[in-house]
This record gives sequence, structure tokens and C-alpha cells, in this order.
Amino acid sequence: MTKPLTIKQPHPISPRRGALCKRMGASPWGGLVGLLILFLLTSCIDEDLSRCGVNYKVEYVVRQNMHAVLQDEINSELATAAERQVGTRLDEALAGVYSDIAHDLDLSFYEDHRLAWHQNTVIDASSAQLTIYMQRADYRNLALANMAQEPQAELTGADADTELTVSCVPGDTIDSHRAGLFSARMDMAVEERDQTFRADLYMINSTAALVINRQGLAPTDMKACVCDMAGSFAVNDSTYSFSRQPVVRALRFTEGGYDCLYATSMPSREGTPGADGLWRMKVYVTMDGKVTESVLAVNAPLRAGEVKIIKGRLNPDGSISTDEPEVGVSVTLDWKPGGSHDVEM
Repeated sequence: MTKPLTIKQPHPISPRRGALCKRMGASPWGGLVGLLILFLLTSCIDEDLSRCGVNYKVEYVVRQNMHAVLQDEINSELATAAERQVGTRLDEALAGVYSDIAHDLDLSFYEDHRLAWHQNTVIDASSAQLTIYMQRADYRNLALANMAQEPQAELTGADADTELTVSCVPGDTIDSHRAGLFSARMDMAVEERDQTFRADLYMINSTAALVINRQGLAPTDMKACVCDMAGSFAVNDSTYSFSRQPVVRALRFTEGGYDCLYATSMPSREGTPGADGLWRMKVYVTMDGKVTESVLAVNAPLRAGEVKIIKGRLNPDGSISTDEPEVGVSVTLDWKPGGSHDVEM
């Protein structure tokens, strides 16, 4: 159900507006107090009523059933009774990411590419209809959801629609995202009449998970990271940049005879895989005082809003093997950390 939302926005009334209101048969303050608005970009201070703003409605909607996306991947890849227990735990672990509920909206309105108004508001719903009061103009509206929930992402370039970017926080290695991030964009030709606009919110991050059958082995430790994912997202163009590719630390849980290592980040690149695939997951297993590095090179893209579960097996030498046709594995036994920032675990 769409959640209606209006917010009272205080605004001073100028003497000219007060005089105009009196001629229109209204109290200079009563009309304002009685009006519920979300935004007020301009004051109607001229006696030319064509410059006054108008009320209109805009609805923000999370379009995809994100929990169904996660469930479909779990049901497809984790079939046995023991694997289904892992799937249940993974579903719980990613509940804050693959959810249809948007906690907060970050809304920016641009005119001629310049920021005209910015507002944050909490909705805690899968959709919300906002009542807005704005002057007639052609606007570009860029919307983001759950930015306030995700400490590993930040906004830059907010003064211009062509520069607004969601970027990973600084650092060669960052933590996994804990929230699903969503974006929307639309052009709005605001006229002197009641209007209704609709913006569809789509997920901009994704999750990779490795489910490892320990095969009765007892490793001392197990860590992983995801590499080669995008470092930023241009909101206006809905494009990703790979000029910076931070390493993302995976989270881990153990269930029965399985370990699950998973990380949520921005998606991988598209295109033809190279020698290292389109993206990689590096796994570090400590056994008998030695560390073994297994690098899983994935040849299929991990797109925004997707979940990719890879199933693997732990071998006695600490390496990971898999039967996934699109995944290649290279192993370094008795691995020692060197100068690479890839392993800032």
C-alpha cells in the first residue's frame, strides 16, 4: 500500500505576499499554516499569480520484489536439507539488503542542471506518495533510498545533476554493505495545474556468496573478499565507474558442516571476461598453521539487484574447489601476505 506523506515546511511571508493574500480574501498566516507541503522552492511574492507554485503529487515506489530475488537464488542453488539450512541463515543475514522497504529518501531537484532543492525524509515503506508545492519549471529529480542506512557509501557532486554520484567510502578495502541502495530519476515539467508523477526505485548494489562444504575438515580460520566491483555510481546516467575498485570484506557464518562467506557491494562490469574473469572472490583458509589462498574468477557478470551463490568444497590442503562452469580457481599453498592491498582483512 502506498504511504501518503506530507510535511509542514515553515516559510516566512513577505509584506507583499501578505497584502496579496488579503486581497484574495485569506489571512496572510492562516493559509500557510493550513497548507501541508513537503518542499517550497520559491515564495509567491509577486502580484503576478502566474509565478505562484502549484501542488502536485509524486509517488516513489520500490519496483522489484527484492526478497523474491534472494529467495529464487537460494532455492535454485541450495537444494539439499543441509544446504537449505544455510539458505535460511543467508536469508536472515541479508534481510536488511533484499527488502522492499525503503527507510529514507534522499531527494534532489535540479533546474538547468543546478540544484534547486534537496530534502531527506523517512518513509519506512515500499512506496510513498508525497505532496509537493513548487513553482512552474522543468526539473530533473534524482532520488536515492537508504543512503542514511549505509555507512560504506557516500554522496558527492550534489550541486549538479550530472555530477551526483554514490561512491564507496575512501579506502582500498571496505566492509560489506548492510543495506540495499536504490535510485530513481525522472524529468518533471511542473505546470500550473494539479499533477501526479511516479518514480520507480531500482536497486544499485548486489551480493556474492560462497557456500563451502567443509567435508568434515576443521579449519582454524577462513576469510574472504570480493574484488573488481564498481567503485561509484552516477545517479543521473545510471552508470557505474571502475576507475576505483575497492576490495570488499566478506562476512561469514557457519551452519552445520558449511561456511558461508558473503559480501554486498556495487556490481561487476559487463563484457568479455579476461584471464581474471569479470570479478573475483579471494578465500584465505588457515589450517595447520598455514594459509592457503584460493582465487575464484567468475566469468558471469554480477548485476545490480542480483544475488550470486557459488558452491564450493574445502580440500585437505586448505584450497577451495567448485564445479561451477563459469568459475575458475587458482590456488596458492602456504600463502604469505605481501605488498598487495587486496588482503587487508
